[in-house]
Amino acid sequence: MLDVTVSPRMQEILNRAAEIGRIHTGERFVGTENVLRALVEDRNGIAAQVLRELGVTERVAQRLDKIMSSKTYRTPSHRIYPAPQISS
Repeated sequence: MLDVTVSPRMQEILNRAAEIGRIHTGERFVGTENVLRALVEDRNGIAAQVLRELGVTERVAQRLDKIMSSKTYRTPSHRIYPAPQISS
């Protein structure tokens, strides 16, 4: 079995990703899109810095929000909930 240690900062990112998933689906669902959205919000993180340098932070955030708010967005339970827009 693989023993994985998660830093406190990464735990915060994963918790935020779960919250983003809950906002959009009503479940504490964590998919890659939720993790990426949480990383975009972590303004001091490397991922957000790279996106800022590329000039795509807002576009990535808006696209992720659009995907997660779409009627075709599904979680493992296949439930869909209308979601409010997440501010970055």
